[in-house]
Amino acid sequence: MIETSPPLAAANDVEIRDAACVIVIDYAKPEEPTLLMGRRHADQIFLPDKWVFPGGRVDAADRTFARSFDTSYLPRDLAAELRPFALAGVRELFEEAGLLIGAGATGDLENEHWPAFAAAGYAPAPIHLHPLARAITPPGRVRRYDTWFFTASRAAVANAQSAPDGELLDLDWFTLDAARKLDLPNITRLVLDDVSLRLQSTSEGDFSGADLPFYHEDACGFQRTLISCTLPQPAP
Repeated sequence: MIETSPPLAAANDVEIRDAACVIVIDYAKPEEPTLLMGRRHADQIFLPDKWVFPGGRVDAADRTFARSFDTSYLPRDLAAELRPFALAGVRELFEEAGLLIGAGATGDLENEHWPAFAAAGYAPAPIHLHPLARAITPPGRVRRYDTWFFTASRAAVANAQSAPDGELLDLDWFTLDAARKLDLPNITRLVLDDVSLRLQSTSEGDFSGADLPFYHEDACGFQRTLISCTLPQPAP
């Protein structure tokens, strides 16, 4: 999740942490797809009371798992440095929304890293996640994240589900127009626009192979540039 509004941090050396968000899209009504969103708690330091997509930090277990995980990603040549982001997105979606994007586990899943998936008998299936955008929180914020946004079809969600962990309130499905009326962070509003553009030009959110928007700030101000998800990434 990305913060693009006050409060400002007291110092400019706030650590940039890696994170991932998943935009689950329900195509039951192709003419009016809906997206899953939830509201953050009012007492949270980062983006209190804002509506966001499920997501969170990439942790050490995600990186360890990515080094040994040999199931396909989309695109299939997704840069190795981005694979932990895809796995983190799958994990965070399961934790925050109770939605499991996985396949039946055929071997011993690394239980110490993904106990909830192991208990359900599934292994994560990042092949169902399509990279959409990257954004880095501007300097001066109380939290800073280098976040990759992915999309996934609701049809990819397995039947095995669990209760959300309570990190997000009021989880619900919204059309693009309804989502834009929510109290959104600026970056979420921009990413919604990216989703809208891609839905107009592709079928069921198959965004593979396209150059992706990268939102960041440099000496010239806030920027939207295009990057590839198959090549080494610019440093934060």
